[in-house]
Amino acid sequence: MLKSWSARVRRWRYAGLILILAVTLSGRHLALRAVGSILTASDQVERVDLAVTTMESGVAGEIEASELFHERLAGRVAILSPIPSRIHDELARRGVRFRDDAMDTLMQLGVPASAIAIIPAGEGGTTDGTEALSRWCREHSIASVLVVVSPTHGRRYRRALRRVWDHAAPLPLVRVARFDPFRAEDWWRGRATRREGIIELQKLTLDFFLHPFS
Repeated sequence: MLKSWSARVRRWRYAGLILILAVTLSGRHLALRAVGSILTASDQVERVDLAVTTMESGVAGEIEASELFHERLAGRVAILSPIPSRIHDELARRGVRFRDDAMDTLMQLGVPASAIAIIPAGEGGTTDGTEALSRWCREHSIASVLVVVSPTHGRRYRRALRRVWDHAAPLPLVRVARFDPFRAEDWWRGRATRREGIIELQKLTLDFFLHPFS
């Protein structure tokens, strides 16, 4: 009988440990999902004059922008394009014609060249890109804009836009690319998305520290 009681106690102890572990993991996953939701802040789509793709949104952003154009939610599409790197200069020196992949992808997705604009964006980072976009939209009297960014970049890009948007047009909407592999609900499960999420969380934390009132 004593052995039976001891076995029962062990079973309850194991069950308790499993329960504690399950609650801990559940809480951790809820916290990680919350982090993912913070990073992937996104606005509701509205009809805009211009949908903009960024360098970091990649092909997922180009797909998103092309769909907005075909659904008549965007009158035109613009590409924030960084200045050519030394690699591009060397290719040009050797007579190699470098094709603009973003432009080519958008055209293959059915967006006519006449509806695509290229916006020079300095080195292509967030600061250069938002400043270039603000300046270009002011010079071209663009009234409404939607910027497609990678999911990890949603909140930080909006904060950067607020700091540089210096004209009468409303602040652009920010839309995360739906076809990007980073998802708020499970970003920590994959090595690549986990690394991307951690790096972007560090950048967002620094941004809050440097610009607490953005």
